[in-house]
Amino acid sequence: MSVSLTTAARAFLDEVHFGTLATVNRQGIPSQVLVWYMLEGSDILVSTPATSYKIRNLQSNPWASLSISEGSRYVTVRGRTTMDEDPERGIALYRQIATRYLGAEAAEQWLAQASRRGAADRVTLRLSIEHVISTQR
Repeated sequence: MSVSLTTAARAFLDEVHFGTLATVNRQGIPSQVLVWYMLEGSDILVSTPATSYKIRNLQSNPWASLSISEGSRYVTVRGRTTMDEDPERGIALYRQIATRYLGAEAAEQWLAQASRRGAADRVTLRLSIEHVISTQR
């Protein structure tokens, strides 16, 4: 069940920050990684390589949390994830997120490098926000 974000929390998430995505592996060991993200409605979208350990973790346990902070300001969300494995939608989202973080020209260069590194096959993670902890009231 999704929860509503306050206007202040939504505005903070719409700013460009790195997020720390936490998942849990099959042995119950937590894992965290920095990610680029994008807010869409009441969901957080993350594009990740199809071979990412995040994918393996979320296949066995769909729960994740994402924490975004800047100084003493923060928003942490938690919820279940779903995965969209369509490669065309994955690349389109990756382009959209890269443009959000880098600007259009630098994003295209980044995407070309990712393709050369073999990171072109992308999966879209959709984190439904079910719980929020925030300094942004």
